[in-house]
Amino acid sequence: MSKQKYFAAAWLICILLLTGCIGEDYYEDPPTAHLEIGDKKYKLKEGNRNWRFTDEDLNKEHIDLKELAAKQKQITVKPGGRALLVYEQNGKDGHYIYTGQTIGVVARKGDEIQILGEQAGGFYFPKEKGNYVLEIDFDSDQGDTEFVGNIKVE
Repeated sequence: MSKQKYFAAAWLICILLLTGCIGEDYYEDPPTAHLEIGDKKYKLKEGNRNWRFTDEDLNKEHIDLKELAAKQKQITVKPGGRALLVYEQNGKDGHYIYTGQTIGVVARKGDEIQILGEQAGGFYFPKEKGNYVLEIDFDSDQGDTEFVGNIKVE
């Protein structure tokens, strides 16, 4: 095979590879977050956001996350029950749709803070009964955003 044919074949392969990238989905907008508990799904309220993946200004700030959570419908859960975190962006959902993401989950009861370890897209609620503010800290390469929920463990 001649040098020209190798060169032409290499260019053709490059063009095909690049066209595959053009059709790829990129998650530019911030996600919405949901708790999946058993067969029920609850939307969490978005709190603070520092989103840097787009030119559009998508930042937002809520000073008092406890107050924001208190305005939400209370979600009743069992002590030590498991919940899955589901993120949606433009109607697509999944547990790992953004790159470089880390998730922090905290339950606040008054001034007490309990870290709930996020593993495999989910976590376990506290075993102690009471009212909690659930805070989800979603950090990714695209930006950071927080979500809150009003939780009652009984």
